[in-house]
Amino acid sequence: MKRQYISILSLSLLAGWSHAYAQTTPADTVKVQQSGSDKLVDLGMRSEKQWRTTAATYTITGDDLARTSAANLLNALQGRIPGLTVVTGSGEPGYDNPTLYIRGVSSWNVGGNRLAIYLDGFPVDLGALTPLSAYEVESVTILKDAAANAIYGLQGGTGVLSVRTKKGYQSERIQITANGRYSVMTPIQLPQVMNAYDYTRLYNQALANDGLPAKYPNPDLYKAANDPVHPNVNWYDEVLKKTSILQDYNLTFRGGSDKARYFVLMGYTDYSGIYKNADAIDVDYGTNAKYKRINLRANVDLQLSKNLSVGVNLSGITEDRTTPNGFSAATVFNNLSRIPAAAFPVKNPDNTWGTNGVYGFNPVQLLQQSGSYNSHARNLQTALNITERLDHIVKGLSLNGLISFNNQYTGTYQKIFTVKSAELLKDVNDQAILDAKGNYTYKTFGAISQSISDGGNQHWQHNTVQVGVNYNRGFGDHTFSGAVQARRENYTHEGQVYAVRTQGLFSYLTYDYKGKYIVDLSGSYSGAADFAPGSQYGFFPAVGAGWILTNEQFLQNQQVVNFLKLRASYGKTGNINEDNRFLFEKWAVSGNGWYTGADAGSSQGGRLEGANPNTAFTWEAKTAVNFGVEAQLLNKLSFTADVFHEKRTGILQAPANVPIFTGFRFQRLNTGVAENKGFEAALTWKDKAGGFEYYAGATGAFARNKILEMAQDAQPNAYLYNQGYRINQMRGLQWAGFYQQADFDANGVLKEGVVKTSYTVPKPGDLKFVDQDGNGVVNEYDIVPMKFTKLPEITLGFNLGFKYKGFDMDAFLQAVMNRTISLLDDAYDYTHPFVNNNNITIFSKNAWTPENAATATTPRLSTFNNVNNNVSSDFWMRNGNFLKLRSLELGYTFPKKGFLKKMNTLRVFLIGNNLFTIDKLDDMEAERLSMGYPLMKSYSFGLNARF
Repeated sequence: MKRQYISILSLSLLAGWSHAYAQTTPADTVKVQQSGSDKLVDLGMRSEKQWRTTAATYTITGDDLARTSAANLLNALQGRIPGLTVVTGSGEPGYDNPTLYIRGVSSWNVGGNRLAIYLDGFPVDLGALTPLSAYEVESVTILKDAAANAIYGLQGGTGVLSVRTKKGYQSERIQITANGRYSVMTPIQLPQVMNAYDYTRLYNQALANDGLPAKYPNPDLYKAANDPVHPNVNWYDEVLKKTSILQDYNLTFRGGSDKARYFVLMGYTDYSGIYKNADAIDVDYGTNAKYKRINLRANVDLQLSKNLSVGVNLSGITEDRTTPNGFSAATVFNNLSRIPAAAFPVKNPDNTWGTNGVYGFNPVQLLQQSGSYNSHARNLQTALNITERLDHIVKGLSLNGLISFNNQYTGTYQKIFTVKSAELLKDVNDQAILDAKGNYTYKTFGAISQSISDGGNQHWQHNTVQVGVNYNRGFGDHTFSGAVQARRENYTHEGQVYAVRTQGLFSYLTYDYKGKYIVDLSGSYSGAADFAPGSQYGFFPAVGAGWILTNEQFLQNQQVVNFLKLRASYGKTGNINEDNRFLFEKWAVSGNGWYTGADAGSSQGGRLEGANPNTAFTWEAKTAVNFGVEAQLLNKLSFTADVFHEKRTGILQAPANVPIFTGFRFQRLNTGVAENKGFEAALTWKDKAGGFEYYAGATGAFARNKILEMAQDAQPNAYLYNQGYRINQMRGLQWAGFYQQADFDANGVLKEGVVKTSYTVPKPGDLKFVDQDGNGVVNEYDIVPMKFTKLPEITLGFNLGFKYKGFDMDAFLQAVMNRTISLLDDAYDYTHPFVNNNNITIFSKNAWTPENAATATTPRLSTFNNVNNNVSSDFWMRNGNFLKLRSLELGYTFPKKGFLKKMNTLRVFLIGNNLFTIDKLDDMEAERLSMGYPLMKSYSFGLNARF
């Protein structure tokens, strides 16, 4: 099918963007009494002086991020920016990407919550940020309200994360900086499984509960440490080391003159995993998890003439990831949790690898003798910008533009080996079956083979071209700054049939009077090829206003309030969703075929009529209002706060109440509506007493959403509807304790008046639930909304530190609140012993029995899949709140004495990350519930040297 893409621009100008405004004469500049008047706030595709900004933003520096020993830059953001929620991913080297949210969620579509990611003013994939070094980052800023995001049009609806890398500056001599760090990492907490003796005796108990004979005649035999017939294997100890190592080194060069300024970085990162003796047999047969990275960056700004300036950003990053072949880290750790200590030995007495027909997965064998999987990623980020000042035509006017190419490609290489393994055979009495000579007998699995493969098709490419004019001019008490820009973006990646293409115009105008009153008008006319002709473009306007009260007469001549600004914004943004495109079209889909010809005939593929189109298909739109205040008191206390309300309309959802017998299917419709509201605040106190400098700060953010309109089939009770509740609200049956023996008659039948369950025939020790609708039977109509969501509503941060006589200390703690987790969703195997041949963990150490019926904490043990006990309920829900010491840094800067006189700075430091956690989960790690590759705590030693 041929698709006609929209085109409104034909650009032949190779040009670029510059954040430097046209220079003005002193007579054009208004003198403003405020804090940090020359500091620019990064707004992604624009920048503005901090005191003139009416938008809700928050910025941290690369130095802040360097306090966290993380190979992935995004993991260093946890808790540091109010309004940004970072959901931790895996701890596996190279595969540890988190998920990011700005001001929570306001759409129930995953794609509707993806942030717009900008690097040095250009859109990139999230994967372009993960390999960046904190030492090449100048700042990270999130843009939260319509005043900041309206210029992004169809990409601004979920907020923008903007990262700026460092640039050169004019200096008398080149500044050379060397940074090095060596980190020792250890798992925060691993799952706690039972030993072979406890497994076998409790398995017998489960069989008894099921009315079945015991499997293990003598569990005491499994107390031995080296009996291959009755093994007692701690699989975690066999597979995992206690520590892993992360090394990070880089060298930077920075400086320049009035004609040329430069920043150059060379970096190397090496992160090894915690797999134990993975290459014990040979490096060709097994491997540890490894991640290695090389960073190269060169940012150059040239002043070619009085009016013409050119900027070039070049970055090349290579990433090499190595993992054991044939399985993912999730598979390894799932099996470490699932395989009982009593299942089979690591190796049999004849030195073959142990296994059995039930599990068929020997983790040690697969780590040491299955080969390796290697991926090599190449990241290129390039941008050229040119700015021509046009003061000779109109003072304060400049012509600028940009062109950028950002892409990543990943190739793969595999060495694949398979070997035989064997099950030591045992009889019904749990004893070894011996042959005529008294030797053990085995059943062999697998075969010997080897092969090599290479390939790779993982890629993304994001190209941008932009051209326009900027204006910046002051007239006495009046100052104007603004721009009109045309922009086109093209985004492709593997798996796409059609590129995502957006284009349009964006503009802004900021005006201030006497540095007191500020008005900011911004907007974009933005379109995308995803929508039907005639419906491809939308207008997204915003207005912001600011009032600097400290420039008013009534706040002059006082020493308490140094700076005070009130600001407000209102506007509209939107976002496209790559998961749902071209819904205005009707397509044919694969269907049942038929046969033609004689005898068996030839099969002919069939086609069916696809879903009826959404002829009004459009983007999700958000209108948002924000009120903020910024203040500085006593030259020591800084404070900022924002309150916001957002309403999102046009959320895509499947239509409800369409009977199946009609044969109709419909595309998703833009009928959903949700609101999101909350606040953010940040407070910092900085002071000094003699030579002792200290600071303390706190940040907080709260965001709560509510579904206003959502399509749903008719329900018998109001609480069954999602409308009126949170997006992804936890729902379940209300736990009412365990069924007790007193609930049943002598024949094992529930007594009259005891609530029944529709999910199974209950037994003593099963979960009992509240009958919400009072019909005497618990079923899906008794599931009610409860507690919170997995994404926390409240995020808090606490920071304090000092400097004294060369010593310095910095501590940062993060807390999350209003968070509910479900063990049923995120830790099923951990909490469901023996089901599907599962292991048993300490979670079930106090399972229900007639003897402990009054104090039991988990249901009766069973080898059967009990549907009643697997229904979502508050029994499986836990308080997910936690407080973590994210970083603790101690440093010492050597005085410039002796041979150090020629150095600018020499500093050594110690950093600890994730050193302790306070939570409500006694036997699990709070963020990922100890599932999968573990999250790590780290202890780092480092050195900073500046020449």
